[in-house]
Amino acid sequence: MTNKTLVALAATIALALPTMASAGSNDMDVIVDGNTGAQTRSIAVSVADLNLTSNNGMRRADSRLIRASKQVCGYVNGSVLPITEDYRTCYGSALDGARSDLNILAQRQS
Repeated sequence: MTNKTLVALAATIALALPTMASAGSNDMDVIVDGNTGAQTRSIAVSVADLNLTSNNGMRRADSRLIRASKQVCGYVNGSVLPITEDYRTCYGSALDGARSDLNILAQRQS
């Protein structure tokens, strides 16, 4: 494996660990879906540990959704590849959908 592959694998595992730890708590997960070309990727982001009725909780949840949206659309930190229009479209759509789902969860906590 190349160093880039190892870094990408480590990043994927690091983002997946919080999700795996709360796999039994699907009612407080936000699914982030990204479509790039013919490929669709999804990540479940747990927000079970956050108080979504507080500004701080919503900011932390949004930060998780931003990271997951980048990941499902193929963004890799330190990449020298230019960001394409396909990436921008995928990222915008993934983040909008995830934020919509997050708002529904926040309303349930109220």
